[in-house]
Amino acid sequence: MKVLHLSFHKGCINDIKYVLNNLNIQNEYMFIDDFGEQKYNMTRKRANILWEKYKNEFEKYDCIITSDTAPLCRIFLENNWSKKLIIWICNRFDYTHLPVRDGPFPDPEYYDIIRKAVMMDNVYVIGYTKFENFYCKNKRNIDIGNKVIKPSGGIDEIYKNNNIIKEELKETLFIPPYHNDTIYMNLSEHLNTLGLKNVCCRYNGPMDLLNYKAVVHIPYAWSNLALFEAFSLGIIYFIPSKEFFYKLMIERDNFFWPGNEYLKDHIELSEWYTEEHKDVFVYFNSWEHLKELVCNIDYENQKNKIKEFFEEHKANTLNSWKEILSN
Repeated sequence: MKVLHLSFHKGCINDIKYVLNNLNIQNEYMFIDDFGEQKYNMTRKRANILWEKYKNEFEKYDCIITSDTAPLCRIFLENNWSKKLIIWICNRFDYTHLPVRDGPFPDPEYYDIIRKAVMMDNVYVIGYTKFENFYCKNKRNIDIGNKVIKPSGGIDEIYKNNNIIKEELKETLFIPPYHNDTIYMNLSEHLNTLGLKNVCCRYNGPMDLLNYKAVVHIPYAWSNLALFEAFSLGIIYFIPSKEFFYKLMIERDNFFWPGNEYLKDHIELSEWYTEEHKDVFVYFNSWEHLKELVCNIDYENQKNKIKEFFEEHKANTLNSWKEILSN
């Protein structure tokens, strides 16, 4: 079997490559950037343009996987692709990059074609977290079933050159440069007031996080592919407890979380607060509690918990992909 993976996300490309390489499946990836920032908005016209341009390349493969973002699948659904098509939904199946030009998108025909795809024997529509399946059914009235395959978290060669060890950072906490850590609040500055040494910056792939004592983060999305990469490396995450998270969410108007109208009743659909991850995070109930935890937890024991969890997670994930690819 030969598999081609279409994606705009380096983390997704790494993850699928890791999975397919471990399953000994020949694979390549393609980053289609013909429409610049509008590449995410897959109108019927754009889908057909891309099909005509690349169809000879596509036909070389037995299976196509699309990931971040799902509208890439339209290239194939509009053009009667009869081989295997796996739509791995990351960050909503109808993600739109605004403003839409050459639109509209998503258009009614796009929803219709996804609704039909769910019923096709050669098409598999799979969420990368439980919320994706929930969103399809409850927001868009499209039932894709309950099949979920989470990111494996495995590190492939895309990242393996990023392993420079910086001993001077080993007692420093890392703050990701995401919205809730930087715009909602200046988390780095707040940790400084607590006397907790930290740095907030962009990082050079998951291996870079091995330099730090741990990560402190205010979640901003239902899932984050980088989280699973961190699991694979035994990276410790300090995050707000569910109760403290709700408190933070209403403290300011600029809290960011797409689909936050579902948070209060369905927060367990997020990877941060799902029951199966309760032992791999260190939850803090207040800023004072965070300081206490940072100073007193058994770091070695926590890393071992994460690594043990990851080995089971990896095995389950590889089996899930193997089942679909061999079906």
